[in-house]
Amino acid sequence: MQMDKNLRKTNLLIEIISLSNPKSRIFLFLFILLILILIPISILEALPNLSICSHLLGKHCYSVGITRGVSSLLKGDFEQSLEYNLLAPLVLLTIIILIVIDLFRLKRIWKNPSNPLRIALKTLE
Repeated sequence: MQMDKNLRKTNLLIEIISLSNPKSRIFLFLFILLILILIPISILEALPNLSICSHLLGKHCYSVGITRGVSSLLKGDFEQSLEYNLLAPLVLLTIIILIVIDLFRLKRIWKNPSNPLRIALKTLE
């Protein structure tokens, strides 16, 4: 019984991390954006550069600064965002577009008359 519960929790975690369905993507993207809103930029600046590209090649990588840039954008500091990385607005826009697309997918799935959850709820009425 306990093993089934642990297995379900593990499967749910894998489903969320894998971004395999619209609910998982919406949850994870909104969670990441919320964390970036809450964490001060000074903490992000203090973190080490984890760019594999920069460490292996010894050159500037285009992904460096995107996290700080998106965080700055979410806090309303557009100029600072562009100083961190010019691609930050594009990354944030892409995340927002993906969230909106997945919300429409969920709406379409919910409106589908053959949706098992919808059928179950109708039988309860």
